[in-house]
Amino acid sequence: MYTSRITKACRKPFGSRGFASEKELRNRLSTIKNISKVTKAMNMVAAAKLRKHQDALAIAKTFAAGLDGLFFEAETEKPTMVIPFSTDKGLCGGVNTAVNREAKTQMMQLENKGEEFMLFTYGGKSKGNLRRNFERKMVGGILDCGGGNPVTFAEASEVAEAIAAQDFGNANLIFNDFINLITYDTVTVTIPSSELFESQAEEKFMAYEEEGDEGGLFKNFYEFMLGVKLYYVINNAQTCEQSSRMTAMDNSSSNADEMYDKLLLQANRLRQAKITKELMEITSGAAAVQQ
Repeated sequence: MYTSRITKACRKPFGSRGFASEKELRNRLSTIKNISKVTKAMNMVAAAKLRKHQDALAIAKTFAAGLDGLFFEAETEKPTMVIPFSTDKGLCGGVNTAVNREAKTQMMQLENKGEEFMLFTYGGKSKGNLRRNFERKMVGGILDCGGGNPVTFAEASEVAEAIAAQDFGNANLIFNDFINLITYDTVTVTIPSSELFESQAEEKFMAYEEEGDEGGLFKNFYEFMLGVKLYYVINNAQTCEQSSRMTAMDNSSSNADEMYDKLLLQANRLRQAKITKELMEITSGAAAVQQ
């Protein structure tokens, strides 16, 4: 009982604030310094990866340049499938927030209109964020594609196969379009399902001469176009991830250095005040002895 009363009596009142001791400041300085080392290392890693992703994106952009205008949005009673392309890891700025926000906006609009829709996610961040409100609409997803390396056309084709297997009308691909190291746009590209594409392709491509098996020509053409499109989309998303992570880690390092300097100044002032107080006590004691 005596110990508990002492503890209760020595406890600080709720809401009270005291000055940090020199030891506490030194511990904070050590923590901030370690955090700064980590963020600077992550910045260097992201910068090295960004170069590879930019090269892969340039190849994918050239490869997909001929697809402009070949995909079309078709009228259908089947549900629309929303496909946000996010990252699997965090600490990369607002790239995932922008994609998830656009996906939520589109799904809320479809819900308000009374239209049916489906959700197919690419990346762990979209899955974790959107499943809270739209879990009943989720029909599948892709995780850890490429393992952090630039996605290959073979891997993009596997993603295209998983998407084409879903029973939907039109699909909205939501992804970040890389512009430069600090800028990207969140865009939406609409593509039809394989069934809709095959049913309307002959009318859409009347100006083109067809060769080969008429039964599977448009199906093969659709699968190839979808693979090429996703190859470009995923490389875009990966490049935006690395550029945003590099920028975020650079800002974090700058903030950590600024905080370190402020706390170091505060610790030095506290140490100087302590030394000054001890000198005054020694001087006062010596003066008292002389008297």
